[in-house]
Amino acid sequence: MRKRLVFFSLFMVMTFLLSSCGKKEEVSLNPYLGSNKLDGDGIPADFFQDVHIRKAFAYCFDWQPIVDDVYMGEAVQSRSLVLPGMPGYDANAPYYTNDLEKCASEFKLADVDKDGIPAGEDTDDVWSVGFRFQMLYNAGNSTRQTVAEILQTNLSKVNDKFVVEVLGLPWPAFLAAQRAYRIPIMVAGWQEDIHDPQNWYQTFTVGPNGTSQSMPEDLMARFKELEEKGVSVSDPAQRQTVYKELNQLYYDEVPGIPLVTATSHIYERSWVQGRIVNPIFPNLYYKTISKTADAKNPDSFTFLTYKGGPDTFDPALAYDNASDEIIQNVYETLVFYDGERPGEFVPLLADSWNISDDGKVYTFNIHKGIKFQEGGDLTASDVAYSLQRGLLQGGYVSPQLLFAEPFLGVGVYDISTIVDDGASADNREAMQAADPKALVAACEKVKSAITADDQTGTVTMTLAQPWSPLLATLANTWGSIMDKEWVIEKGGWDGSCETWQNYYAMSSAEDPFSKIANGTGPFKLDYWNAGEEVSLVRNNEYWGKAASLEHVLIKEVGEFGTRFSMLQAGDADAVVVPAAYRTQVDPLVGEIAIYNTQTGLFDASQPVCGVDTNKRGIDRFTLCKDSAGSEANADVTADKPLRLYFGQPGLYMDVILFNFDIK
Repeated sequence: MRKRLVFFSLFMVMTFLLSSCGKKEEVSLNPYLGSNKLDGDGIPADFFQDVHIRKAFAYCFDWQPIVDDVYMGEAVQSRSLVLPGMPGYDANAPYYTNDLEKCASEFKLADVDKDGIPAGEDTDDVWSVGFRFQMLYNAGNSTRQTVAEILQTNLSKVNDKFVVEVLGLPWPAFLAAQRAYRIPIMVAGWQEDIHDPQNWYQTFTVGPNGTSQSMPEDLMARFKELEEKGVSVSDPAQRQTVYKELNQLYYDEVPGIPLVTATSHIYERSWVQGRIVNPIFPNLYYKTISKTADAKNPDSFTFLTYKGGPDTFDPALAYDNASDEIIQNVYETLVFYDGERPGEFVPLLADSWNISDDGKVYTFNIHKGIKFQEGGDLTASDVAYSLQRGLLQGGYVSPQLLFAEPFLGVGVYDISTIVDDGASADNREAMQAADPKALVAACEKVKSAITADDQTGTVTMTLAQPWSPLLATLANTWGSIMDKEWVIEKGGWDGSCETWQNYYAMSSAEDPFSKIANGTGPFKLDYWNAGEEVSLVRNNEYWGKAASLEHVLIKEVGEFGTRFSMLQAGDADAVVVPAAYRTQVDPLVGEIAIYNTQTGLFDASQPVCGVDTNKRGIDRFTLCKDSAGSEANADVTADKPLRLYFGQPGLYMDVILFNFDIK
């Protein structure tokens, strides 16, 4: 198979090379657009600039096969880029549904040939002439292939002259075509970094996915204006209004079609107590977890995953779930998530905070008496240093771009932008060779934005502009606080504005903090055997309520059968189960906690009396009831030892994107 993919990639490269040897007018032809004309055998480069074409495609898409066939009934249609519970979400707002009659009506309203006559009344426009083009997906991604095939089928139902050819390309060829703006229509996915509508709208309009669509400048400007307004206000009611406007604009202009959000199907042994299932957590948060006395190894917890172990334990660099899971349990942040709610925050290392009337100055009061695991005292200076270090270490492969905008200005995603307009981005040698005055000025700008007063125990953050998602950004692992003295002792930045460039764009391989950790959290790093397991032990000197568990083992076990047998035997307390294997595990479920969309929380666990693996979704489970119709008490037996958390919407979404100016 690999040789075939390589051959196909070479074939595509040769095709592009040979096309450049022809006549000049042939150079501009895009092989994915057929004839490159509106003649029934292709589409023109500006085909998707017509809003009625985009609306027609939206009405021709059917979400149900994705929910039923791809996610086995465990997903919900994404009605907007704003997820439930976020500012701007409105369950009653308009959204597209599969309606082939409306699809046909929109095609007839289009004016692709731009002669002022609607296509339904024009014999040489899209309704009468038809079209043909190729919809690409990266080979091996069956979900995106299914999305393309749904459009292919439904468009042909509306008009047999509408032809979409579905083509899978090897990833390198697909990526090359995307970067060259040659893909007419494609599917892009996003896993949120912070639980805030800004993270979604920025990505899909003025950010990476939006710019890949060649969106018209005037439309992008409208999105940008609303997005800047949305992050500049902190009042929830005002934010609600702004993001509802953004939702309406995205619905009216249809630059993309949000698809579905998968829902949770998470297993654990029923002896596990106190687990918080928050979709933004990188795997498990062990501080609140305990086990009943009759559990196997009641003081220890074993979590089995199957691939992608940690990359680094440096909070300023880590940008993957496996790394962030360790950081979240060893280090701590100023604020943290409020239980299962990814968009609400409570104090952690900061006792309290206040925000200036203009929304630009945040002052945090640091909790007194906290010690790092290796004995150092937590001070306000540690807090300021940790955030300064992250911004100056920078790099586009790190999460620091999430801090750069609030502190350095809208559109600034890396410190290199204010040094030399980004010329040294991700290049330490180039950064070291930059103008020394510019380097010092950049550092001083960062330091002036984040200041500490150890006498009062306060940290003041002065933003470049109001930024309402700041708390959401600080709550994640990249907001973790490190011991300044320890970092310097172990080879990190010394805090000087004359030296920071020597640590810029750090890779995990060279980062001295990739394999060691020293936080204030409830667990300490015991050891890490790369590719095998990470061991955590309880921090018995923890400043807060000590964890119940003495030991946590996060183990990589690639083969599902082994993970499954360990779960059955009680040698694992929780395991990662791919969707394809759920029918094997579900019969072991003795109780189920179902997500309540009204409260945004899981309801109390209910006993399960039957499982029919031929059914999908919640219909698979028969809940126990007593003679009066009330829920019976849970009766977990040896052959049904599992608890299932079901139905919580996740934080990943695929979106169909239209290319407004296909090259």
